[in-house]
Amino acid sequence: MHCGVMVTGYNQGDWERLLRGDYDRPPTVSDAANMDDTLAIGELVEPLGFDSIWATEHYGSAYSMQPNPLQYLAYWAGRTTRVDMGTAVIVAPWWNPVRLAHEISMLDILLKGRRLHLGIGRGIAPHEYASLGYPIAQSHKYFYEVVNAIRAADGAERFTFEGEIYRIPPTTIRPQARHKGDLTRRIKAAFTTQASAQLAAENGLGQMFVAGDDLDAMTAQVRRFNKIRADLGLPPDQPTTLLWMYCAETAAEAEEGWEYFYNQLTAAQHHYFEWNNPGFAGIPSYEEYLKRQAADIGVADASFAARRATQPIGTPEEIIDKIHTMQRAISLEMLIVHVFYGGMPRAKAEKSLRLFAEKVLPAVQAMPTPIHPASLG
Repeated sequence: MHCGVMVTGYNQGDWERLLRGDYDRPPTVSDAANMDDTLAIGELVEPLGFDSIWATEHYGSAYSMQPNPLQYLAYWAGRTTRVDMGTAVIVAPWWNPVRLAHEISMLDILLKGRRLHLGIGRGIAPHEYASLGYPIAQSHKYFYEVVNAIRAADGAERFTFEGEIYRIPPTTIRPQARHKGDLTRRIKAAFTTQASAQLAAENGLGQMFVAGDDLDAMTAQVRRFNKIRADLGLPPDQPTTLLWMYCAETAAEAEEGWEYFYNQLTAAQHHYFEWNNPGFAGIPSYEEYLKRQAADIGVADASFAARRATQPIGTPEEIIDKIHTMQRAISLEMLIVHVFYGGMPRAKAEKSLRLFAEKVLPAVQAMPTPIHPASLG
Protein backbone atom coordinates (compact mmCIF):
# COMPACT_ATOMS: atom_id res chain seq x y z
CA MET A 1 0.00 0.00 0.00
CA HIS A 2 1.14 3.50 -0.86
CA CYS A 3 1.29 5.75 2.23
CA GLY A 4 1.68 9.51 1.99
CA VAL A 5 1.50 12.49 4.34
CA MET A 6 -0.67 15.60 4.11
CA VAL A 7 1.53 18.61 4.92
CA THR A 8 -0.70 21.63 5.50
CA GLY A 9 -0.79 24.40 8.06
CA TYR A 10 -3.57 25.34 10.50
CA ASN A 11 -3.89 28.17 13.01
CA GLN A 12 -6.27 26.38 15.37
CA GLY A 13 -5.88 28.91 18.16
CA ASP A 14 -7.18 31.76 16.00
CA TRP A 15 -10.80 30.60 15.74
CA GLU A 16 -11.95 32.41 18.87
CA ARG A 17 -10.78 35.72 17.38
CA LEU A 18 -12.33 35.01 13.97
CA LEU A 19 -15.72 33.96 15.37
CA ARG A 20 -15.84 37.22 17.38
CA GLY A 21 -14.94 39.22 14.28
CA ASP A 22 -12.00 40.74 16.13
CA TYR A 23 -9.94 41.77 13.12
CA ASP A 24 -8.29 44.78 14.76
CA ARG A 25 -5.52 42.61 16.19
CA PRO A 26 -3.38 39.86 14.65
CA PRO A 27 -3.53 36.18 15.63
CA THR A 28 -1.96 35.33 18.98
CA VAL A 29 0.40 32.93 17.18
CA SER A 30 1.30 34.23 13.75
CA ASP A 31 0.49 32.33 10.58
CA ALA A 32 4.20 32.45 9.75
CA ALA A 33 5.09 30.66 13.00
CA ASN A 34 2.44 28.02 12.36
CA MET A 35 3.68 27.47 8.82
CA ASP A 36 7.29 27.24 10.00
CA ASP A 37 6.26 24.36 12.26
CA THR A 38 4.38 22.74 9.38
CA LEU A 39 7.41 23.00 7.09
CA ALA A 40 9.57 21.40 9.79
CA ILE A 41 7.18 18.42 9.95
CA GLY A 42 7.22 18.21 6.15
CA GLU A 43 11.00 17.89 6.16
CA LEU A 44 10.63 14.54 7.95
CA VAL A 45 8.37 12.86 5.40
CA GLU A 46 10.99 11.64 2.94
CA PRO A 47 13.71 10.68 5.47
CA LEU A 48 11.20 8.62 7.47
CA GLY A 49 10.32 6.53 4.42
CA PHE A 50 6.86 7.72 3.36
CA ASP A 51 5.85 7.54 -0.29
CA SER A 52 4.45 11.00 -1.01
CA ILE A 53 3.70 14.55 0.18
CA TRP A 54 0.20 15.97 -0.31
CA ALA A 55 -1.32 19.46 -0.31
CA THR A 56 -4.82 20.90 -0.29
CA GLU A 57 -6.42 24.20 -1.35
CA HIS A 58 -8.17 26.75 0.89
CA TYR A 59 -8.40 30.51 1.16
CA GLY A 60 -9.04 33.12 3.79
CA SER A 61 -9.48 31.33 7.14
CA ALA A 62 -7.46 29.62 9.86
CA TYR A 63 -8.86 26.22 8.88
CA SER A 64 -6.23 25.25 6.33
CA MET A 65 -3.73 27.90 5.33
CA GLN A 66 -2.92 26.33 2.00
CA PRO A 67 -3.62 28.33 -1.17
CA ASN A 68 -2.30 27.17 -4.57
CA PRO A 69 -1.28 23.58 -3.83
CA LEU A 70 0.88 23.35 -6.95
CA GLN A 71 3.02 26.27 -5.76
CA TYR A 72 3.46 24.53 -2.42
CA LEU A 73 4.29 21.16 -3.99
CA ALA A 74 6.86 22.83 -6.24
CA TYR A 75 8.66 23.82 -3.03
CA TRP A 76 8.60 20.20 -1.84
CA ALA A 77 9.70 18.96 -5.24
CA GLY A 78 12.87 20.98 -4.76
CA ARG A 79 13.35 19.84 -1.17
CA THR A 80 13.06 16.09 -1.91
CA THR A 81 14.43 13.53 -4.36
CA ARG A 82 12.33 10.38 -3.91
CA VAL A 83 8.73 11.01 -2.83
CA ASP A 84 5.77 11.59 -5.14
CA MET A 85 3.43 14.58 -4.78
CA GLY A 86 -0.37 14.66 -4.54
CA THR A 87 -3.26 17.10 -4.37
CA ALA A 88 -6.21 16.55 -2.05
CA VAL A 89 -7.65 18.54 -3.57
CA ILE A 90 -7.25 21.12 -6.29
CA VAL A 91 -10.62 22.92 -6.32
CA ALA A 92 -11.25 22.93 -10.05
CA PRO A 93 -13.91 25.70 -10.23
CA TRP A 94 -11.39 28.19 -8.82
CA TRP A 95 -8.96 27.74 -11.73
CA ASN A 96 -8.63 28.86 -15.31
CA PRO A 97 -8.04 25.52 -17.09
CA VAL A 98 -5.18 26.78 -19.28
CA ARG A 99 -3.28 28.10 -16.26
CA LEU A 100 -3.98 24.91 -14.36
CA ALA A 101 -2.75 22.71 -17.22
CA HIS A 102 0.46 24.76 -17.43
CA GLU A 103 1.13 24.54 -13.69
CA ILE A 104 0.49 20.79 -13.61
CA SER A 105 2.87 20.30 -16.53
CA MET A 106 5.58 22.44 -14.90
CA LEU A 107 5.31 20.53 -11.62
CA ASP A 108 5.62 17.26 -13.52
CA ILE A 109 8.91 18.57 -14.98
CA LEU A 110 10.19 19.65 -11.55
CA LEU A 111 9.51 16.19 -10.11
CA LYS A 112 12.16 14.70 -12.45
CA GLY A 113 10.29 11.47 -13.11
CA ARG A 114 8.38 11.17 -9.85
CA ARG A 115 4.60 11.15 -10.10
CA LEU A 116 1.93 13.74 -9.41
CA HIS A 117 -1.28 12.17 -8.06
CA LEU A 118 -4.20 14.44 -8.91
CA GLY A 119 -7.15 14.73 -6.56
CA ILE A 120 -9.70 17.33 -7.64
CA GLY A 121 -12.77 18.67 -5.83
CA ARG A 122 -15.64 21.11 -6.19
CA GLY A 123 -15.29 23.19 -3.03
CA ILE A 124 -17.89 23.81 -0.34
CA ALA A 125 -17.44 27.06 1.59
CA PRO A 126 -19.52 29.94 0.16
CA HIS A 127 -17.05 32.51 1.52
CA GLU A 128 -14.21 31.02 -0.52
CA TYR A 129 -16.29 31.14 -3.71
CA ALA A 130 -17.35 34.72 -2.95
CA SER A 131 -13.82 35.97 -2.26
CA LEU A 132 -12.51 34.43 -5.49
CA GLY A 133 -15.42 35.68 -7.59
CA TYR A 134 -16.72 32.35 -8.87
CA PRO A 135 -20.46 31.46 -8.82
CA ILE A 136 -21.01 28.63 -6.36
CA ALA A 137 -24.39 27.87 -7.98
CA GLN A 138 -22.52 26.78 -11.12
CA SER A 139 -19.84 24.77 -9.34
CA HIS A 140 -20.66 21.48 -11.08
CA LYS A 141 -20.50 23.10 -14.50
CA TYR A 142 -17.18 24.82 -13.75
CA PHE A 143 -15.77 21.63 -12.22
CA TYR A 144 -16.35 19.40 -15.23
CA GLU A 145 -15.36 22.00 -17.80
CA VAL A 146 -12.02 22.52 -16.05
CA VAL A 147 -11.44 18.77 -15.64
CA ASN A 148 -12.24 17.99 -19.27
CA ALA A 149 -10.22 20.95 -20.54
CA ILE A 150 -7.06 19.86 -18.72
CA ARG A 151 -7.63 16.35 -20.08
CA ALA A 152 -7.78 17.76 -23.58
CA ALA A 153 -4.54 19.64 -22.89
CA ASP A 154 -2.88 16.47 -21.61
CA GLY A 155 -3.99 14.42 -24.59
CA ALA A 156 -2.49 16.42 -27.44
CA GLU A 157 0.26 18.92 -28.14
CA ARG A 158 -2.21 21.29 -29.78
CA PHE A 159 -5.71 21.34 -28.34
CA THR A 160 -8.97 23.27 -28.34
CA PHE A 161 -11.92 23.18 -25.97
CA GLU A 162 -15.51 24.30 -26.47
CA GLY A 163 -17.62 24.54 -23.34
CA GLU A 164 -20.35 26.79 -22.03
CA ILE A 165 -17.91 28.70 -19.83
CA TYR A 166 -14.49 28.18 -21.41
CA ARG A 167 -13.76 28.40 -25.11
CA ILE A 168 -10.08 27.71 -25.65
CA PRO A 169 -8.59 28.43 -29.10
CA PRO A 170 -5.76 26.26 -30.48
CA THR A 171 -3.29 26.22 -27.61
CA THR A 172 -0.13 24.35 -26.53
CA ILE A 173 0.98 23.72 -22.95
CA ARG A 174 4.68 24.48 -22.42
CA PRO A 175 6.84 23.09 -21.04
CA GLN A 176 5.39 19.81 -22.22
CA ALA A 177 5.18 17.36 -19.33
CA ARG A 178 7.45 14.33 -18.88
CA HIS A 179 4.32 12.20 -18.40
CA LYS A 180 2.28 13.91 -21.10
CA GLY A 181 -0.79 11.87 -21.95
CA ASP A 182 -0.74 10.17 -18.56
CA LEU A 183 -1.03 13.08 -16.10
CA THR A 184 -4.84 13.12 -16.04
CA ARG A 185 -5.51 9.41 -16.58
CA ARG A 186 -6.22 8.58 -12.92
CA ILE A 187 -7.79 11.72 -11.47
CA LYS A 188 -9.57 11.11 -8.17
CA ALA A 189 -12.59 13.23 -7.25
CA ALA A 190 -13.86 14.10 -3.77
CA PHE A 191 -17.64 13.76 -3.49
CA THR A 192 -20.33 12.64 -1.03
CA THR A 193 -23.71 12.69 -2.80
CA GLN A 194 -25.22 10.18 -5.22
CA ALA A 195 -25.63 12.84 -7.91
CA SER A 196 -21.95 13.79 -7.65
CA ALA A 197 -20.96 10.11 -7.76
CA GLN A 198 -22.95 9.67 -10.98
CA LEU A 199 -21.29 12.68 -12.59
CA ALA A 200 -17.83 11.57 -11.46
CA ALA A 201 -18.30 8.10 -12.91
CA GLU A 202 -19.73 9.43 -16.17
CA ASN A 203 -16.62 11.56 -16.53
CA GLY A 204 -14.28 8.64 -15.81
CA LEU A 205 -13.02 9.89 -12.43
CA GLY A 206 -11.98 7.78 -9.44
CA GLN A 207 -12.93 8.29 -5.80
CA MET A 208 -11.19 10.14 -2.99
CA PHE A 209 -12.32 10.26 0.63
CA VAL A 210 -10.96 13.50 2.04
CA ALA A 211 -12.09 12.99 5.63
CA GLY A 212 -13.86 9.66 5.73
CA ASP A 213 -17.05 8.66 7.51
CA ASP A 214 -18.12 5.67 9.56
CA LEU A 215 -16.99 2.37 8.04
CA ASP A 216 -20.42 1.19 6.89
CA ALA A 217 -21.10 4.47 5.10
CA MET A 218 -17.71 4.43 3.38
CA THR A 219 -18.20 0.80 2.31
CA ALA A 220 -21.66 1.56 0.91
CA GLN A 221 -20.36 4.62 -0.96
CA VAL A 222 -17.59 2.62 -2.65
CA ARG A 223 -20.07 -0.10 -3.58
CA ARG A 224 -22.56 2.42 -5.04
CA PHE A 225 -19.85 4.18 -6.99
CA ASN A 226 -18.50 0.97 -8.49
CA LYS A 227 -22.05 -0.10 -9.39
CA ILE A 228 -22.42 3.13 -11.37
CA ARG A 229 -19.05 2.53 -13.01
CA ALA A 230 -20.00 -1.06 -13.87
CA ASP A 231 -23.25 0.11 -15.46
CA LEU A 232 -21.18 2.46 -17.61
CA GLY A 233 -18.81 -0.35 -18.64
CA LEU A 234 -15.95 0.95 -16.48
CA PRO A 235 -13.68 -1.17 -14.24
CA PRO A 236 -14.00 -0.91 -10.44
CA ASP A 237 -12.17 1.88 -8.67
CA GLN A 238 -10.08 1.67 -5.50
CA PRO A 239 -10.32 4.82 -3.41
CA THR A 240 -7.55 7.06 -2.18
CA THR A 241 -8.36 7.92 1.45
CA LEU A 242 -7.17 10.73 3.73
CA LEU A 243 -7.38 10.00 7.45
CA TRP A 244 -6.27 11.70 10.66
CA MET A 245 -3.37 9.95 12.39
CA TYR A 246 -2.00 10.07 15.92
CA CYS A 247 0.30 7.27 16.98
CA ALA A 248 1.06 6.75 20.68
CA GLU A 249 2.81 4.17 22.83
CA THR A 250 -0.25 3.54 25.02
CA ALA A 251 -4.02 3.68 24.64
CA ALA A 252 -4.19 6.31 27.40
CA GLU A 253 -1.75 8.54 25.54
CA ALA A 254 -3.67 8.01 22.29
CA GLU A 255 -6.77 9.58 23.85
CA GLU A 256 -4.98 12.90 23.46
CA GLY A 257 -5.07 12.30 19.72
CA TRP A 258 -8.86 12.12 19.81
CA GLU A 259 -8.92 15.57 21.44
CA TYR A 260 -6.89 16.99 18.56
CA PHE A 261 -9.14 15.22 16.07
CA TYR A 262 -12.25 16.70 17.70
CA ASN A 263 -10.62 20.13 17.58
CA GLN A 264 -10.03 19.63 13.87
CA LEU A 265 -13.65 18.63 13.23
CA THR A 266 -14.70 21.75 15.12
CA ALA A 267 -12.42 23.90 12.96
CA ALA A 268 -14.00 22.38 9.84
CA GLN A 269 -17.44 23.16 11.26
CA HIS A 270 -16.38 26.78 11.75
CA HIS A 271 -14.86 27.07 8.27
CA TYR A 272 -17.64 25.43 6.26
CA PHE A 273 -20.81 26.12 8.24
CA GLU A 274 -20.46 28.99 10.72
CA TRP A 275 -17.84 31.65 10.09
CA ASN A 276 -18.45 34.18 7.30
CA ASN A 277 -21.13 31.91 5.83
CA PRO A 278 -24.42 33.37 4.53
CA GLY A 279 -25.83 29.83 4.30
CA PHE A 280 -26.45 27.16 1.67
CA ALA A 281 -30.15 27.88 1.12
CA GLY A 282 -31.03 28.11 -2.56
CA ILE A 283 -27.65 26.88 -3.84
CA PRO A 284 -28.24 24.03 -6.33
CA SER A 285 -26.56 20.70 -5.46
CA TYR A 286 -25.60 21.91 -1.96
CA GLU A 287 -28.78 20.61 -0.32
CA GLU A 288 -26.84 18.06 1.75
CA TYR A 289 -24.73 20.84 3.29
CA LEU A 290 -27.86 22.86 4.03
CA LYS A 291 -29.20 19.87 6.00
CA ARG A 292 -25.99 19.65 8.00
CA GLN A 293 -25.99 23.39 8.64
CA ALA A 294 -29.59 23.32 9.88
CA ALA A 295 -29.25 20.17 12.00
CA ASP A 296 -29.79 20.32 15.76
CA ILE A 297 -26.35 18.82 16.39
CA GLY A 298 -23.16 20.39 15.06
CA VAL A 299 -21.14 18.66 12.36
CA ALA A 300 -18.22 17.99 14.72
CA ASP A 301 -20.38 16.20 17.29
CA ALA A 302 -22.44 14.38 14.66
CA SER A 303 -19.44 12.72 13.05
CA PHE A 304 -16.98 12.31 15.92
CA ALA A 305 -18.16 9.05 17.48
CA ALA A 306 -18.66 7.29 14.14
CA ARG A 307 -15.11 8.00 13.05
CA ARG A 308 -13.47 6.33 16.04
CA ALA A 309 -13.55 3.10 14.06
CA THR A 310 -11.87 4.54 10.96
CA GLN A 311 -9.25 7.11 11.97
CA PRO A 312 -5.73 5.74 12.60
CA ILE A 313 -5.49 7.12 16.11
CA GLY A 314 -4.18 4.72 18.71
CA THR A 315 -1.22 2.47 19.47
CA PRO A 316 0.80 1.05 16.55
CA GLU A 317 -0.99 -2.29 16.84
CA GLU A 318 -4.42 -0.64 16.89
CA ILE A 319 -3.58 1.51 13.89
CA ILE A 320 -2.34 -1.43 11.81
CA ASP A 321 -5.54 -3.32 12.63
CA LYS A 322 -7.70 -0.33 11.61
CA ILE A 323 -5.90 0.04 8.29
CA HIS A 324 -6.30 -3.70 7.61
CA THR A 325 -10.01 -3.33 8.35
CA MET A 326 -10.28 -0.32 6.05
CA GLN A 327 -8.54 -2.15 3.24
CA ARG A 328 -10.92 -5.08 3.47
CA ALA A 329 -13.98 -2.84 3.72
CA ILE A 330 -13.34 -0.36 0.90
CA SER A 331 -10.46 -1.96 -1.06
CA LEU A 332 -8.19 0.89 0.01
CA GLU A 333 -5.27 1.42 -2.36
CA MET A 334 -3.58 4.65 -1.26
CA LEU A 335 -3.58 5.97 2.32
CA ILE A 336 -2.74 9.59 3.09
CA VAL A 337 -2.39 10.61 6.75
CA HIS A 338 -2.86 14.02 8.34
CA VAL A 339 -0.24 14.26 11.06
CA PHE A 340 -0.27 17.85 12.43
CA TYR A 341 -3.68 19.36 13.22
CA GLY A 342 -6.18 20.45 15.85
CA GLY A 343 -3.78 22.56 17.89
CA MET A 344 -1.34 19.66 18.31
CA PRO A 345 2.08 20.86 19.54
CA ARG A 346 4.82 20.34 16.98
CA ALA A 347 6.83 18.14 19.36
CA LYS A 348 3.89 15.76 19.79
CA ALA A 349 3.21 15.69 16.06
CA GLU A 350 6.84 14.77 15.42
CA LYS A 351 6.83 12.08 18.11
CA SER A 352 3.66 10.56 16.63
CA LEU A 353 5.03 10.70 13.09
CA ARG A 354 8.31 9.04 14.05
CA LEU A 355 6.55 6.28 15.98
CA PHE A 356 4.20 5.63 13.04
CA ALA A 357 7.16 5.51 10.65
CA GLU A 358 8.99 3.01 12.85
CA LYS A 359 6.17 0.72 13.98
CA VAL A 360 3.35 1.10 11.44
CA LEU A 361 4.66 2.28 8.07
CA PRO A 362 6.55 -0.94 7.16
CA ALA A 363 3.42 -3.01 7.78
CA VAL A 364 1.26 -0.61 5.76
CA GLN A 365 3.66 -0.52 2.81
CA ALA A 366 3.80 -4.32 2.81
CA MET A 367 0.01 -4.62 2.93
CA PRO A 368 -1.60 -6.06 -0.22
CA THR A 369 -4.32 -3.92 -1.81
CA PRO A 370 -6.73 -6.28 -3.60
CA ILE A 371 -10.24 -5.33 -4.70
CA HIS A 372 -12.70 -7.14 -2.43
CA PRO A 373 -16.16 -8.36 -3.45
CA ALA A 374 -17.81 -5.90 -1.04
CA SER A 375 -16.50 -3.04 -3.20
CA LEU A 376 -17.82 -4.27 -6.54
CA GLY A 377 -21.45 -3.18 -6.26
